[in-house]
Amino acid sequence: MTDIDFYKRLPRVLPGLALIVLTMVVIRNWIEPWMTDAVVFGQKGWLIKVTHLNYILLGIIAGLLYRNLLFRGRIPALFEDGFKLSRLLIKTGIILLGSLYTVQAIVQLGAMAVLLIGGFVILSLVLVLWLGRVFGLERSMTAVLANALSICGVSAAVATAPAVEAKASHVAYAIATILGFGILTMFISPFIGHALGLTDLQYGAWVGTGILNSGQVLAAALAFNPQVTPGSAVSVAEIWNIMRVISIPFAVFAVTLWYWSGKTGETGERKGLGTLLVEKFPVFVIGFLVMVLLTSLGAFGDVGLKGGPAASDTIKMLRLWMTWIFGFGLVGLGAYIDFKELAQAGGAPLKVGLLVGVTKYVLALAVVLLIRDYLVAI
Repeated sequence: MTDIDFYKRLPRVLPGLALIVLTMVVIRNWIEPWMTDAVVFGQKGWLIKVTHLNYILLGIIAGLLYRNLLFRGRIPALFEDGFKLSRLLIKTGIILLGSLYTVQAIVQLGAMAVLLIGGFVILSLVLVLWLGRVFGLERSMTAVLANALSICGVSAAVATAPAVEAKASHVAYAIATILGFGILTMFISPFIGHALGLTDLQYGAWVGTGILNSGQVLAAALAFNPQVTPGSAVSVAEIWNIMRVISIPFAVFAVTLWYWSGKTGETGERKGLGTLLVEKFPVFVIGFLVMVLLTSLGAFGDVGLKGGPAASDTIKMLRLWMTWIFGFGLVGLGAYIDFKELAQAGGAPLKVGLLVGVTKYVLALAVVLLIRDYLVAI
């Protein structure tokens, strides 16, 4: 896209972006403070303490209401380009999250975290491939679901589709299944975490492993604890999630080999796997890693890790930006959840998705509770 094209499109972006920004400003400056101070049943802040609602969940709810009530299931053309920026905003926020970590801190995660994340990726892949055969799914549908459910949802589904000759409907089914299950986990996970008395470390490790999609991991972590600091739920969840996302090239490679190995008696041009990975690997992961490297080299001053010097003014500013960027992005995320579309995602793909999603979600919690004393804070 040329500079001229960019400036031509800019006015089309502004209405939707303005609505997103205005929504989050109202939520953070008026609605959330009111809920914090409101006296219900004789208790100040009852709405926050009982519902655990914060600006993140309120933003997603606002987006849901826009899409399903105000817009009646379809974002108007006036706002569409602005709302499309939500994905870019979320990825930008994840890149900035790299300023919470140093290479030394990530190394401290240790073999336990690597084994847990790798084990769940492999377990999910094998389970989907087996269930796809049991339920009689098309081979390409199974392949897309396998990576979508085992790694990071939408990005993995999109990355896998060209390599396994998946139809657009296959990708749509996978995404709808992930979103349907993800909506539930985004809202119930904070309640479960608080009910079990999980620490930020334990909760972050659980949702970073057990929730299917990167955006949903982020939302669930911020809903549990909206603070963006080293050791907070979002910092733990995202580093575990990023480690999972990094496995995309290897998972795409494995599933592609599985797909083509079963194409006996059929002809078809093999996809250029190297080109596919270069084109589809999520760039925000590279941005995140670059940010971690810059932070490790002291480009932004002290990070504010536990037991060390206080965070620098630059780091504090980056964290403030992150909270707003995530807030804007998650209003947009809510606006892309259409209840009618989710209702249409049924049949065998939905059954496979729910079986694997629930298994992964519950098993991840059980494992985290089992090894809670061995988890390493960063």
